[in-house]
Amino acid sequence: MTTYEKSNSITEVKLSRFSKKEYQSLLNASESTKERQKAAQMLCDYLCSKFNMPKSTIKVVNRSQPHRTGYSGRLQSKTLGTYTVQTQVITLYNLTAIKKHVVSIKVMAATLLHEFIHHYDMTFLKLSDSPHTSGFYKRIADLENKLNR
Repeated sequence: MTTYEKSNSITEVKLSRFSKKEYQSLLNASESTKERQKAAQMLCDYLCSKFNMPKSTIKVVNRSQPHRTGYSGRLQSKTLGTYTVQTQVITLYNLTAIKKHVVSIKVMAATLLHEFIHHYDMTFLKLSDSPHTSGFYKRIADLENKLNR
């Protein structure tokens, strides 16, 4: 089975019971980069401990999202966050790509869960890659649903 097929076949995260406290703490964080980083790191540490995985370091940077515009100046793509496999670092951007407004906390929380699932794929599932399969997105949705219960 290829990595893509394996990733696509796994639609849930392995645990069923989570605390809402750390997730709610992130959702209640102010626009402060420092507060968002602290809350995001607490959530990531909690999730890593629940899955018995190596911890990932969170960096919330007060920079605009890396992006690309077309000839007309219209936004074509943007990067909300990244996961660096070698260092196990999740980077989240606190400012929007073009207008440089503070990213909504819901977008930041969703980005954190997305990047966390990359970490989960590589360290817990031991996949050689973490492709954006439908299974990948289902794992994100499953984790978010379990954190919202």
